[in-house]
Amino acid sequence: MLLYTKTDDIARITFDSPATSNAITFRMMNDYIAALTAARESRARFLLIDANGADFTLGRDQKEKVPDITREQNLTLILKANAALRAFDGVSIALIQGRALGFGTGISLHSTISIGADDAVLGFDEINHGLAPLVVAAYAPYYIAPRIAQELVITGRPVPAGEARAIGLLSRVVPRAELQQAGLATIESLSGHLPSALRLLRDYHESEARYPDDAVLANAVQRLARWIEQGKP
Repeated sequence: MLLYTKTDDIARITFDSPATSNAITFRMMNDYIAALTAARESRARFLLIDANGADFTLGRDQKEKVPDITREQNLTLILKANAALRAFDGVSIALIQGRALGFGTGISLHSTISIGADDAVLGFDEINHGLAPLVVAAYAPYYIAPRIAQELVITGRPVPAGEARAIGLLSRVVPRAELQQAGLATIESLSGHLPSALRLLRDYHESEARYPDDAVLANAVQRLARWIEQGKP
């Protein structure tokens, strides 16, 4: 359900479960984290994240029940995945078509560059599934305006590509037929830059960023897990 390849300086992670609109299961999430770690350890200069099928991903599989895994352990995978993507010290590029909801929008935000097709639809729809996305509420204001972030997590509304670009969920938008080429063209345009300069820029961005710290994120997971376990009072 997930493919990982590396050719020369380019690592690629492809969600490959089009029949489920690439809904991310517990196994897929662990495979995704492992692939991100492999990309970083391989010293790839670039990482492409894309998906097969009509949709990028519907986000986490909300119906999945994982035996012997607590709510907190399952939710903590989101933190590990986001941290692993941010830890990639090359340039990560997400190529997003169709729906990229919940965790899919998170990938768009945590990638260095996110290119959306003109049919892309993003948004944090967890509230529509009876969940309160506290992790998103913690990190989204780092990337987009706090009032907009709050509105998106409270309403769970879909955000079409043009608006997503305007508010910062996407870096830019291209026609659907040009999405893959746009990713490759971006890599080609960056390939001539000094590799150490790009890595220094990435390191500076992450070291100086005011992204929420581990304690804040862990608290969000713990509060959400308790609320779910208590029956969502």
